[in-house]
Amino acid sequence: MIVDHIKNIERYRGIDDNVLKALSYIKEFASDTSRKDGKYELVPGEIILHVITKETHDRSDARMEIHKNFMDIHYIIKGAESCYVSELPSMEEIDYSEETDNGFWDCQDTGRIQIKEGEFYSVWPLEPHCPLCNAGDEKRLIRKIIAKVKVNR
Repeated sequence: MIVDHIKNIERYRGIDDNVLKALSYIKEFASDTSRKDGKYELVPGEIILHVITKETHDRSDARMEIHKNFMDIHYIIKGAESCYVSELPSMEEIDYSEETDNGFWDCQDTGRIQIKEGEFYSVWPLEPHCPLCNAGDEKRLIRKIIAKVKVNR
């Protein structure tokens, strides 16, 4: 997992070509205030950006999720959110769908990150996470970009 500000994307050159491309797309999309919410497939089957405006939720209202084939990069355009993390259980415990590359389950949190406008966090395949949680005590409307990035491993 990486947590950083979008201005530092050059630090990640060499990790994976798709990661740097996705971060560059995120930076470009975030600066376009007229961009509509929606799904943008930028490199078919490899880099997909979802621009969303959504209300955060209480941690108790959500389940942990993982992905096997894609990593997520979450970037906050407006607002703030918490993301809870956990250790990976055995895959037998997870309700996983190959079709959507999503797995969900209930488990104990082992940590929490909080990010605000201009910051991003990356979640690599098989890293459990629970995004879009309240940054404080109340639900708030946030605008963010979620990049789904095929990682060459």
